[in-house]
Amino acid sequence: MTRMISLTEIRELALSLPGAEEVKHWGKSSFRMNNKIFAVIQVDRKTLTVKTTKEEREFSIQMAPETYSIPDSFSNLNYMHINLETAKDAEVKNCIRNAWGCVAPKKVAKAYFESR
Repeated sequence: MTRMISLTEIRELALSLPGAEEVKHWGKSSFRMNNKIFAVIQVDRKTLTVKTTKEEREFSIQMAPETYSIPDSFSNLNYMHINLETAKDAEVKNCIRNAWGCVAPKKVAKAYFESR
C-alpha cells in the first residue's frame, strides 16, 4: 500500500505556488489564486477536489476510477475528486500544480511551468 500524501504536504505545495492563498470555504481549506479556487481539502480529509480541464478529468477517471471521480454537484464544472488513499504522491502534486495553472494568469503559469 502506498503512503497517503499528508495534508501538510498538500498545504505546503499549494501555498508555494505563486500568488496562492488559503481561504476557508464552507468550513474547509481551499486554495486560491486571485480568489479562484484550484483545490479544496474535503471534510473527510481523504479527498482533495481540484480544478482541471474536461479532457484531463475524463482521462484520469478512465485510467484510475478508484482514485479519480466527478463530484456529484460538479458535473458541469471542471473539478474532480482525488481519493488520497489510493493516489500516488507525485500524481497528487502534479494535479495541484495543474489545478493552479488552470486559474493562474496565463503569463504567470507559463513562467512557472517553464522554470520547472
